[in-house]
Amino acid sequence: MSSFIEKSWCHQQYGHLLCKLKSVWFHTERAARLECLFCYDKFRKDALDIVAFFEEELKKCKDGNPTTFQIYQRSYLSTLISLMPTIIHLVLELLRSVHALWKDDTMVTLPEVLAEEIRKLKLQDTDLSEFKENDIAHWLQLIRERGYNLLGLCAAIEGPFCELLDSSSVSDAIIEDLGCMESRHVSKLIDLVIIPLMKYCPSKRLGEWILKLLPPLFIYCEDILCGAWFNLLNKGRAGYPYYFGYLRGSQRSAKKLEECLLLDLTRKVSKLLGVLASSKPIGALTCVDLQSVSTAKAASSRDSKRASSNSVIGYTLHNDCFGMLNMNLFGSWVDGEATRDAVPFCRALVQVAVATQNSKLRRFILHDMLPATIKRLCTDLPCAVQRTIKKLSCQLNSSKSQKASKDLWILCQEIYAVHIQNQDFTAENPGNVNRRGQFKDWLARQKKELFAKASYDIPVGFPSDLWNWEFEDEFQRYLPTYIDILYEVDAMDCPEYGCSRSSTLLEKLRPEFRLKHGINSFRDRHMWTINDMIKRKLPAEYSKRRSRQMDKWLCKLISSKPYFKHSDERQSAMTWLMEDSPLDANLSELDVQDAVDIFYNTILFYLEPQFHPLIREVKRTSL
Repeated sequence: MSSFIEKSWCHQQYGHLLCKLKSVWFHTERAARLECLFCYDKFRKDALDIVAFFEEELKKCKDGNPTTFQIYQRSYLSTLISLMPTIIHLVLELLRSVHALWKDDTMVTLPEVLAEEIRKLKLQDTDLSEFKENDIAHWLQLIRERGYNLLGLCAAIEGPFCELLDSSSVSDAIIEDLGCMESRHVSKLIDLVIIPLMKYCPSKRLGEWILKLLPPLFIYCEDILCGAWFNLLNKGRAGYPYYFGYLRGSQRSAKKLEECLLLDLTRKVSKLLGVLASSKPIGALTCVDLQSVSTAKAASSRDSKRASSNSVIGYTLHNDCFGMLNMNLFGSWVDGEATRDAVPFCRALVQVAVATQNSKLRRFILHDMLPATIKRLCTDLPCAVQRTIKKLSCQLNSSKSQKASKDLWILCQEIYAVHIQNQDFTAENPGNVNRRGQFKDWLARQKKELFAKASYDIPVGFPSDLWNWEFEDEFQRYLPTYIDILYEVDAMDCPEYGCSRSSTLLEKLRPEFRLKHGINSFRDRHMWTINDMIKRKLPAEYSKRRSRQMDKWLCKLISSKPYFKHSDERQSAMTWLMEDSPLDANLSELDVQDAVDIFYNTILFYLEPQFHPLIREVKRTSL
């Protein structure tokens, strides 16, 4: 009797949805392009009802109260979980199609009614109040958000994570068209899907999920955040309309909304970084005591590598999940909320740098993170960060900013303890009795130096409107690296690598250069500089190589036997040259033609009648 009641109750709960699900799948499996079904009201309503129902039920499960009928909890939850693979598959298919709508090349093939709704969405801010409930644009926003939330809730349910979610299917659906998303969509994706997946993923599968989701996500976010924060800090406006949307209204309101969207994305990325920093290690992590530098020194090379690969942060760095680490990824500490979330990640970076003695990571900490942290702690310093904090004061939480300052003080103190006071990881200074007092004195000197740099006179002849003391300070820190890159490129055979792939070019770098600057990926920002230098050097190198080859060809033509005469066909001389010496890959038949023309138009035309044989004999003797 009890079993009959349970089955009857479950059927009553799901019966109407199963009919809708059957209808949706019938149309989905027969549609050549799923997005064409978005134009049909019934399909949209049925699909949204299904996703919304399961989203609400998963919320109840997550809260520990899947139904008010406690006696049927086990049966209800079992039935719910058994249907989830089908529902997840539907959600992933819907999300993949919705994401593709934002691709520029997709717009021209869409039905006109759908294309018009997408154009409306691209001109909107995040407010849905202007859309009617049955509008396609309204549905697209809802199905995206509810679909994201459903995936995140699946991750949060204890137990069935591994059975319900497949990393390849999820990454294909939410990452495939990441490059065409707007920042507001990426913010929701991070908050509702990526963070729950990273937070609740079993440690044995975390590495797999990290490699599937994080590299493309961080590269995309770095592109937006680094450019937008640089513009906001130094030019007064974030810009990037493609990512923030083509906003309507006055320039002032559009500028303010850009700032809101930029802050929101920065907070979500920092929140994700904080979750990664607090995640359980992938395997057994070799712990490094930040308070004891001797511990770091005593760690063996094997243990150091294990610490790097087994900690979650070390694992992301080892597998090149970041295109390039940049302080603008955290908003350069402008926002207190983002700062508090990102500080644990930065403290973990300090730990990994100590454990592995990685030169690239250590340079980032000393040349980027530390100066940015000190500037943030100097509240009256005339710098871009402090000016932007004052400018955005109405959008920032003052209490969180104060708490963030305390966290940054601790971060700065830790960097000083392991990277400044013991720069080469030598044994602890036995005379170091008052480390905290020494740190305060050192920080005071750093602040004093920054104020001195900020008050430097503008160099004579330098345009005053272009002078920026922070750029000069950053350039001085970067100059030794830039000179190293110049020497490396100068020693390279640039024509050989000019058309090579970045991965091939990476292999040609000297091992000692790669080790010194921590270059282990063709996505490294130093590789961009090297590529740019090679491109600038190529014209001169091609010209030099061409001139040398032209000299060789002319010598061959002059010393040839039988002698070429001005009356001879030029094609015969050109054919002889190309048969006698293989054509360089960087030269063409036109270059050979130029050499023949010079020979005929200059040497033979003027000198052949009287001196031609002598010229040949003298040239041959000299050769």
